[in-house]
Amino acid sequence: MVRLRPYPIQLTLLSAFLLLMLASSAHAQRRGRGGLRPGEVSLARLLTLDAVQNELKLSDQQKATAAEINNSLTEERHKLFKEVAKESHERTAKVTDLEERTSAKVNKLLDESQRQRLREILLQVNGAIELTKKNIQEELGITSEQHKKLSEISHENAKARREALANYEGDKTAKMVELQREADKKLLEVLTEKQREQFEKLKGKKLSMDVFKS
Repeated sequence: MVRLRPYPIQLTLLSAFLLLMLASSAHAQRRGRGGLRPGEVSLARLLTLDAVQNELKLSDQQKATAAEINNSLTEERHKLFKEVAKESHERTAKVTDLEERTSAKVNKLLDESQRQRLREILLQVNGAIELTKKNIQEELGITSEQHKKLSEISHENAKARREALANYEGDKTAKMVELQREADKKLLEVLTEKQREQFEKLKGKKLSMDVFKS
């Protein structure tokens, strides 16, 4: 009986194949979470989550349109990031414009009660980073001095997160959630007690869902 001996090249190919399968599995898990990043969930992406769709009682047509809006946002963002350099001052303005146009599509899709509830859930998910948004600042009566502090702190938080995640080898999603909590505390400290209470009220009834579960 002839015994087959494994050759080094066969073992190398087998190892490479197994590594590729593991990488694909990890990528699929990340895609299953939708690439959601704490503090950076868009209105369009949020509307595609099952728990949110159930809470808003979306129709099948609304669900289909929500998916189209989110896919369009994803494609346009990829195109924008490819064409406009990260260092370019134009990127931030273009991203803001894209998000505003997309949010307008989302709001047009929903009725008044659905729009209100979706905004409440967005505040719950993204946390205190929403304090940098113009409409939230207007509702809370944010002063020019507070606006400046919030802007400075948000930039410091973003830098701290980049540095913390640069060489982090653990569960990055869990780490980002931890970093978001720390960032939220710093932003909320800028508000007065009354403003903090108002901000909590804007979040509405808590929706139980683990958006960033690993």
